[in-house]
Amino acid sequence: MTDPSKRPRQDMPPVPRDFHEASQSELVPFRSSSINLLKSPIFYMVAATGAITLVLFGALGNIQQTGSLAEFQTITVASVSYLLLIVLLTIYLYSRSDKPFWGFGLNFVFTALIIATPLAKPYFLVFREILPGSMENALSNDPMTHFMGMFFAAGLCEELMKVTLVLFGAWIAVHAATWRARLPSKLYDLLCIRGPLDGLMMGIFGGAGFILLETAYEYVPRTFAQTAEATGSAEAGLATALMLLLPRTIGGMVGHMAWAGITGYFIGLAVIRPTNAWKVIAAAWVGTSALHALWNTTGLIPAANLISVAISTVLLVACLLKARQLDMSMGRAVETYGSIVVGSGNAPAAPASAPAATPMPAAPAEAPVGAPSAKPEPAAATPAASSTPAQLRLIFDSATIPVTLGKALDLSRVSALAGLSEELRAEVTAHPTRPDVLGLKNLGAAPWTATLRDGTQQRIVPERNIRLADGVKIDFGGGLIAEVMLQ
Repeated sequence: MTDPSKRPRQDMPPVPRDFHEASQSELVPFRSSSINLLKSPIFYMVAATGAITLVLFGALGNIQQTGSLAEFQTITVASVSYLLLIVLLTIYLYSRSDKPFWGFGLNFVFTALIIATPLAKPYFLVFREILPGSMENALSNDPMTHFMGMFFAAGLCEELMKVTLVLFGAWIAVHAATWRARLPSKLYDLLCIRGPLDGLMMGIFGGAGFILLETAYEYVPRTFAQTAEATGSAEAGLATALMLLLPRTIGGMVGHMAWAGITGYFIGLAVIRPTNAWKVIAAAWVGTSALHALWNTTGLIPAANLISVAISTVLLVACLLKARQLDMSMGRAVETYGSIVVGSGNAPAAPASAPAATPMPAAPAEAPVGAPSAKPEPAAATPAASSTPAQLRLIFDSATIPVTLGKALDLSRVSALAGLSEELRAEVTAHPTRPDVLGLKNLGAAPWTATLRDGTQQRIVPERNIRLADGVKIDFGGGLIAEVMLQ
C-alpha cells in the first residue's frame, strides 16, 4: 500500500508561471519609476539602522582596542536615538498623518534645545524656585510633600517644555491671517496645528526629544559614574547604566511621550473647538503633570507607577484614535485597522430646513458645479437604516459656518471674521443633475482659489461654483481660508 504522505497532492495545483523575461525595473528595482524611495518612511528607518550600526560597531572597536570607555557616550546616544526612532516611526505610521515625519521632528529638536541651553532657565525659575517645586520638596520622604514637589518641579515644568512649540503652532492656526504673511509657506504648514492629530504627534516628538537629552546625557552617564565609583568596577558601572537605558527609553511611550502627546491632543482640539479652549488646555496640562508626578512618587505611594502607566496608556491610545477619527472626518486620513467606527452617527444632525448633502466618494474630481462633464455616475444607494446624514461646514480659523442648500452666505456679517471678509458673499447651490452634491457659488467681485483633495488648485471666478467636498480648502482672499468639513 502506498504511503499517503508520498502521494501527489491534488488540492494544490502548480503555481502558474509567466515565461516572459523580467523587466529592467524588476531586475534593478531602485531605478523603477513606479516606486519612490525618498517618500518611503521605511527607507529612512533602514538607512538609520545602517548608520547607527556602523557607529555602534565603531565605538565598540575603539573600546576593545584602547580599553578606554570614552566611547560609552557615543554608544548611549546612538542606542537611545534608535530606540526612540522605532517608537516614533511606529506611532507615525499608525497615525497616517499627512505631514512629513521629519516635520514633527521640529519639536524633537526644539525640546532638546530647551533642556540643553539656557532656554530652560525661565521654566526652572518659575516652577522650581517661585512655585513649590524646590528640590527639598521633590526629594522629601513624605509622600504628599514629595508628590507636590514633583508636581511642580517635574510635572508642570517639564510638560510645559515639551508642548511649548505645540502652543505656538496652535497660536499660528488661530491667527492664520497674520502668520501666513510672516512665515514661509512650508514652515507655516509644518508648524501650524490644524487639529488634535497634529498636536498629539508634535507632543509625542517633543517627549522623545526630552528623553534623549535626559536619558543619554544625564541619567545614564551619572549612573555609570556613581556605580563605578561605589563598586570600584567600570564594568559594573557600564552594565548598570546600560540596564537603565532600556526602561527609561522604551518606557517613554507610556511616560514622557504619552504625557506630551495627550496634552498636545487637547491643544489641537482647542484649535477646532475654541469654546473654553484655555480651560481645556489647562486641564490637560494639570492632568498629565499629575500623572508625571505620580510616576516620580513610585516607592512612596503604593502602586503609583502602575496607576500612572495604566491611565497614560488608555488616555494616549484613546486620544490617538479620536484624533485619527477627526482627521478622517476632514478627509486627511484613512482607516484600515477597524479600530475606528465609521458612520457611528455621532456627528451633529442636519438642520430641519433642508436635507444635508452627503459627498460622493466615488465621484470624479471636484469639478465646479454646473461645469460640463461626462455622463453622471449613479449615486450610491443609501441603506434604509442609515443614521442622519452628517452636516457639511466651512471651518475658518475662528468660526464655523454650517452649509445649507439655497442659503446665501454674507461673510462680512460674521463677527468673528470682521475685517477679513468685506464684500465677500456666496451661495450654497446644488448640482443641476445631482441634487445630493452641493457647491458654493462666488457672488463677490474677486476670484477665489480652491485646493482640491488631490492637491491641485482651481480658480473660482465670480458667478462660478466650486463643489463642496470633505477636505476641500477655499482661499477667499485677504488671508481668509476655510476648509470644508463633514461633521
